[in-house]
Amino acid sequence: MIDGNFEQKPDPNLEALKKILESGLIPVAVAVVLIVAFCLMTIRIDHISGAQVGLMLDRFTGEITVVEESGAKVYNGIRHSFSVVDKTLQTLEMTETHGRGDRRGKDDLRIKTVDGSDVFVDIKVQYRIMPEQADLVVTSSGLVDNYKQKWARDYVRSIARNYLGELTTEEFYDASKRDAKLVLARNNINERLNPFGLNVDSIVIPRRPQFYAEYEAMIKQKKLADQAVLEERSKALAAKQKQLTLIVQETNRKNVAVEQYEGAMRQKVIDAEADSNRSMKGAEAYYERVTIHATAKLYEQIQAAEGITAQKTAEAEGISEMNKALSAPGGRNMVKLEYARKLNGITITGKPFTLEGHTERFEHLKGAAAVGR
Repeated sequence: MIDGNFEQKPDPNLEALKKILESGLIPVAVAVVLIVAFCLMTIRIDHISGAQVGLMLDRFTGEITVVEESGAKVYNGIRHSFSVVDKTLQTLEMTETHGRGDRRGKDDLRIKTVDGSDVFVDIKVQYRIMPEQADLVVTSSGLVDNYKQKWARDYVRSIARNYLGELTTEEFYDASKRDAKLVLARNNINERLNPFGLNVDSIVIPRRPQFYAEYEAMIKQKKLADQAVLEERSKALAAKQKQLTLIVQETNRKNVAVEQYEGAMRQKVIDAEADSNRSMKGAEAYYERVTIHATAKLYEQIQAAEGITAQKTAEAEGISEMNKALSAPGGRNMVKLEYARKLNGITITGKPFTLEGHTERFEHLKGAAAVGR
């Protein structure tokens, strides 16, 4: 039994909802929810690895922004489109081996040499996208890998074919000449591709070029002939080397003999100089002895001459004094007396006569007197 005086109490939640509805906040809340849902549906998050470069395309303006920093990239999916390209070193291989390279079939490069032969070569290219110019790659070939076909492959095949075609068939066997042509081709390719954001690092021919069978046989024959020529050249070089060795040996022998002869000559010169010195020393000693003896003899002779001179001078003075004495009065008598003494004891016999009409003087001297005179 229900009490007729019972009064039902109002629900607090219903009262609060009623107040909210009466205040007009529901439209605002709905708008906020719609905005949040819209943002969640349009915001995109992509990642850029260290080997990639990002490209942000503005759908409204068409402007492309290059994003080189690695990490997460948040953007609006309605306004922007985002993609990444590989900036690492990439390899493009064109080979005749099936199932290998960028194409499954035969993909080697056919070269027409300057002398008209056909040569087939494999080409291996390493290239990369220049990160700061990645937007040029996209604008020229799109966001996918079209640049690999439109730029890298087509340019490399065309330009490499042109430069390698400047070689003769025989020159293809010279790896240095092939490499020189490939360097020129790479430089030309980079002149054309760098403005589009691509750079070729290297172009190589990984294996020996292939020729037609007939020409291969001719090449083998030429190789055999070249080998024979090389062998003959080696023999000639060995003979020349032996000749040079013999020349060196004989030259050494000659030099030794010359040195020995020069040594003997030098010894003879030394001996001759020694003999000459001895002779000179002896001559000098003899000269000194003779000079000293002669000087002494001269001195002795001078002294003797001086003594004789003094003696003769004294005798002359005595004779002079005697002459003076005899010239004085009574001197003639002394002379006569001396004559008388000389004539004393001398016997003179004979008849005086003359055969001529003049008088001659007769003088007779004794032996002792004559010797003293």
